[in-house]
Formats: sequence, C-alpha cells, structure tokens
Amino acid sequence: MSQITVLGLGNPLLKDDGIGPRAVRELQKKGLPPGVAAVEATGSLFQYWEVFARSTRLIVVDALCGGGPPGTVYLLTPGQISRTASGKTAELFRHEDDFLDCLDFLAYFGIRPPVTIVGVEPKEITYSLALSPELTKKLPAILKIIRDLIDFPDGITRRKN
Repeated sequence: MSQITVLGLGNPLLKDDGIGPRAVRELQKKGLPPGVAAVEATGSLFQYWEVFARSTRLIVVDALCGGGPPGTVYLLTPGQISRTASGKTAELFRHEDDFLDCLDFLAYFGIRPPVTIVGVEPKEITYSLALSPELTKKLPAILKIIRDLIDFPDGITRRKN
C-alpha cells in the first residue's frame, strides 16, 4: 500500500517552532485516510530512516522564516531551499540541514519520494508550549492545506497564502 507521510518537524517546547508537531497531533485527532501516516519528528531526522524509506510521498510541516507576516504559509520543494557553498542552508527552514542531508542519504540508496514542504512563518520562537495567537488562528487553514495535499497531490504546488 502507498504510504503518504506527514512529517511534523520542530520543537514543541519553543512556541511557534512547534507548528509541525502541533499540526501532526491535530491531524491524528481528526483521523487520517488509509495509507496516510502523521509523524512528529522532534530529534535527528536520521532516527526516522524507516519512516522515510516506506513513504511514497512526504509532506513536511515546519516553521519557515520567509519574511512574511506570522502565519504565512509557503509551499515548496527541497530543491527550492538553497544551500551555501559550505553545504549549509540559509536561515530559512529551521531543520533544513538535517532534513536535506537525510533526503540526500535516501537518494543515495535510490529512495526518492516526492516532498512538499509546508512552511509556516513563525511569530516568535521562545520557550513556551503554546503557539502564538497568530499561528493558533491559522492552524485550521494549515490543516486544510495539508489535507488538500493528501487528497490532491498535484493540485497545489508553490502556493503562498
């Protein structure tokens, strides 16, 4: 069976950095269609090798500093995140180095699932279990975007709203 994986990146102890795990928890509460898994990834992504390896598609949710107002949603692919000459990425996608390195590792073994990144502009990243009011208000729309990506994988790409 095809396995679509929604991967929630981030640290739920750091306010808006926890948008990925929070989205995953909400999706799990409401239930997911057969063939779809939602996973919180809060440590090194290399711990999630088996999750990546069995996925035919990845939808990654994380805080992404794109310069828009808090709660802005960015849809992009890993190829749209540029690495510097040192191999590091710009301070845009907070878990990008580990994530992109993990994708490179998978590709080495011939595993290349399509990846869509749902990046959410944070308001603040400080010690707190709660999301900012801006991201809390935006969460239902973020969940709808994720569900649309599950249901219509080719229907939305590179959208900013």
